[in-house]
Amino acid sequence: MITLVSTPAYVDPADPSVICRWLATESPNNFRLQRRDYIILNSGPNAGYMSFQPDHTFTGVTGASITVVDSAGNSYTGTISSITDPDLQVDTSLLWSSFIAPPSYVNDNTQFKNYYFEGQLTINGILYPLTIIASPDSKGYADLDVSGILRIVTSLGKVGNYTSRIMKETTKSGKFEFEYRGCWIGSTESWQGDIVTSPIASPPICNTWYYGESVRSEEQGSNLHDFVADALNDAPFLNQFEQPVYYLGLPFDLSFILPEIAIVSPMSDIKVEINIYDANNLPLSNIVENIPADQLEGYICSLNIDQASIPAGAAFMTVEITV
Repeated sequence: MITLVSTPAYVDPADPSVICRWLATESPNNFRLQRRDYIILNSGPNAGYMSFQPDHTFTGVTGASITVVDSAGNSYTGTISSITDPDLQVDTSLLWSSFIAPPSYVNDNTQFKNYYFEGQLTINGILYPLTIIASPDSKGYADLDVSGILRIVTSLGKVGNYTSRIMKETTKSGKFEFEYRGCWIGSTESWQGDIVTSPIASPPICNTWYYGESVRSEEQGSNLHDFVADALNDAPFLNQFEQPVYYLGLPFDLSFILPEIAIVSPMSDIKVEINIYDANNLPLSNIVENIPADQLEGYICSLNIDQASIPAGAAFMTVEITV
């Protein structure tokens, strides 16, 4: 049995239903998985050695190498000494007295030889040919880091050509779905989506994740929730500087994340408002423009500010986008 222990999602503490799945490509984006072959329902000593009752029929063999993990997270390696009843009692070579806490689960290293986790991404609707693999530690945990693939599918160049007010940057951002499975010698496991179902759905059911070419510090984590507006929070522009400098005569744009908006009819618009002031803080110009959002949602976008719209005597401007 595989458990998806954690993901890079951010849950808003003010409202747990508000979940951000926007990720920075240049930071680790780990989906943590845990392997547990047999959950221990009951355990106890048998002639001084640990015996256990599995949660389903034990299909291993006598002499197999096993790892037992107790409820405190300690791992113990031993062998199967006998199988009294595959549904009720399996005996091991592990001394009962060596356990610090009650045994919790068993991984069979012989039955599932060379075990590892494998993950795959469907990026912008296309299954990516490379997969991610990771071998679990002694407790059955491993991280599948998808950022290596996300870095490959982004590129240095911008596609925004400054011919429109807002340009979506398809080489800098996009969306993906994540699937995973356990693998070992001779395995034929099905892929499972990150929306866990029992039994496993076919095809897998997955959340939609989004990525943008950016980097976060280790303390910040990989999630870009600070820059994604939602029902509870406004968001700043996706820029390195809090107050970027506009050089008249050179191309200029402001990047921002436009999240998916609820489907409405007619199509939704976003409002762009640009206010330009002189050095005395007096307004010189007000630009308001409504732009269809449907083809821009789910991407990092660039807001173009044409130099032709900058009046003489301009000192600074404010920009606001309203969804």
